[in-house]
Amino acid sequence: MSMRRRNLLKALGVLGCASIPGRWLPALAAAPAADRVADDYCAVNSGSRPLFVPAGDGWFGRLAPDGAPLTLRASPIAGTVGPWTQGFAVEHRGARFVNPTLILKPGEPVRIDLENALQEPTIVHWHGLTVDTRNDGAATPPIAPGRRYSYTFDVRDRGSMYWYHPHPHGLTAGQAYRGMFGLIEVEDDDERALRAALDLVPGRSEITLILQDRRGAVYDATDFDRLHGWFGDAIHVNGAVCSHLDVATRIYRFRVLNASNARTYRLGLRSADGKAMAFTLLGTDDGLLAGPRRCNEAFVASAERIDILVDLSDAAVGDTVLLETRAFDPMHMEMAAPAAAIDHAAMDHMTAPPSAESRTPAMPDHAAMGHGGSFPEGGLRTLLQLRVRERIAYRATIPQRLSTIAPIDTANAMERPLRLGFAKGRWRINDRVFAMGETPIEVKRDSVETWLIRNYFNSMPHAMHLHGFHFQVLERQTSPDQIAALKVDERGRLATDLGWKDTVLVWPGESVKIAIDFALPFAGEQTYMFHCHNLEHEDGGMMLGVKVT
Repeated sequence: MSMRRRNLLKALGVLGCASIPGRWLPALAAAPAADRVADDYCAVNSGSRPLFVPAGDGWFGRLAPDGAPLTLRASPIAGTVGPWTQGFAVEHRGARFVNPTLILKPGEPVRIDLENALQEPTIVHWHGLTVDTRNDGAATPPIAPGRRYSYTFDVRDRGSMYWYHPHPHGLTAGQAYRGMFGLIEVEDDDERALRAALDLVPGRSEITLILQDRRGAVYDATDFDRLHGWFGDAIHVNGAVCSHLDVATRIYRFRVLNASNARTYRLGLRSADGKAMAFTLLGTDDGLLAGPRRCNEAFVASAERIDILVDLSDAAVGDTVLLETRAFDPMHMEMAAPAAAIDHAAMDHMTAPPSAESRTPAMPDHAAMGHGGSFPEGGLRTLLQLRVRERIAYRATIPQRLSTIAPIDTANAMERPLRLGFAKGRWRINDRVFAMGETPIEVKRDSVETWLIRNYFNSMPHAMHLHGFHFQVLERQTSPDQIAALKVDERGRLATDLGWKDTVLVWPGESVKIAIDFALPFAGEQTYMFHCHNLEHEDGGMMLGVKVT
């Protein structure tokens, strides 16, 4: 480590059991012995393994409770199954699941008991779902080992792919990394119409892709990880690296979840000969867009979801299409400035982009900084090969109307400023860190607010998540060049900003304005959380309570 970097880290204050029976678990392919896989390995190696696609039971199997009660058993996993060592086990109607994909319908009652068979406290957050405080899994204290917690709520959300994961303060990052998360699919009329129009069948022509970067099974975050976030050496897709999917000449739907602790992806497609290909964006975190959008690439931050179509109708048998994460500047800008330059008061006056002198480094040297990883954020990597193996007769047209999205009326909205920054060794919101029971953000029930989320220049990207509510992105200001190049309207928005969201990525030097309707169907005061979904930042206190009175 260079003396300059060592002094900088010092200035910033950052140096210094029960198990699931293994016999019924499907054999997810383990990663290669050497996790440091070069990009050309995944692109050309004929020994890549078939993509694991969840089936009727087992890992991420599709489970439709139809109002029946379920028990999620948070527990260690016996044996080596994929990369994960913990999960939520479920037995339902004679079938056994780990981290089941819950298939729900609007209006359906949900009754789930969480049983904690771990050796540390835990609790579950239903990410993206509209639930009351008691069921949200954040303001509720976690449950101790050997205890149970009962969730009872009705599904009130539009069709989309949501997810569930732990939310015990200070322990979230490790538990999520070890494998404690699953998917939720809410199916409504718009979803059914899309599937009918394109002949989409879950598990065959509609595929879930779960992205998670890893560096071994043990989560042992260092001070450097707590500053930047946990970054792995290998990127797993559905539990393995270097996978391929045999496809036919038709349209495929890919529903992508970024389940990484901290890594952002710049997703795109290219042919095996290096030509970039477009895809169709259908939806974002909280459901379908009003209409499809043609895109060449999309940034996807931790906890974000995107819903895309890949049209292979004109492909030739033998062709290979690569899903990749492309190179970009990760903008870990705190690397470029001395601690004294982190002036939070100056965040109130961000109107111009940073000078060239303040934007010198492009990528942090993770190995030199003691990170231990060999694949820094922003690197190029092939994620999945789509191998065209069959020509079929297929005719379908993508519907031009996908759903109805009414803009939130902001005519009488109050604007709330929120500043993202770093001080005294911790990431902060409005110069504060999380304290259990405190709610620095208080809003009135049935009011509409706009939140102006401003990230300081000498910062890093933060994926900001709001519990309990979906929001709309109104505009982006002073975006870095690599983001401004992707804007689709005069307000600086990206294609992925055009739908309903629950998580938004805010880059250094950027301001993002969102609109939130705080209408609530639940009686009494409700408390939720607003936090960075870089899980190391969240565990470190980059989170504030939000009270709706």
